[in-house]
Amino acid sequence: MKIIITEDQLHLINEEYNRDRWDAEYSDEYPKYKKLFIKMLKQDVSSYGEAHESIYLMNDKKEPLFVYRRKSKTLYYDYSVDREMEDMIPAHVVSRHLKNAVYDYFKGLFPDVEIKEVSGVNIG
Repeated sequence: MKIIITEDQLHLINEEYNRDRWDAEYSDEYPKYKKLFIKMLKQDVSSYGEAHESIYLMNDKKEPLFVYRRKSKTLYYDYSVDREMEDMIPAHVVSRHLKNAVYDYFKGLFPDVEIKEVSGVNIG
């Protein structure tokens, strides 16, 4: 049996199930902190650039904080981002929801970009 859905329906399904399974029980917690997450991410980013089929979001020292790889459709954030947030947001909340906040922040800047995965790394 095949089910035929529209592209809009597929987008809604992907948005609903893009949360990692391990934090699904905490999904009601993220909306409480979302504005604070996004505000803190905005404060860190001062510029962006594109090179090597990637998009870079950088701080005021021109150090990359986020890198989006077009080929793999993966968004990477530097571990310095979550260490800084833990001063304002409880560590257990950051560990559960930072990926979602990074995803939401980046999609706000680049709505046409498809992101398949968000991962923390040491960029610099």
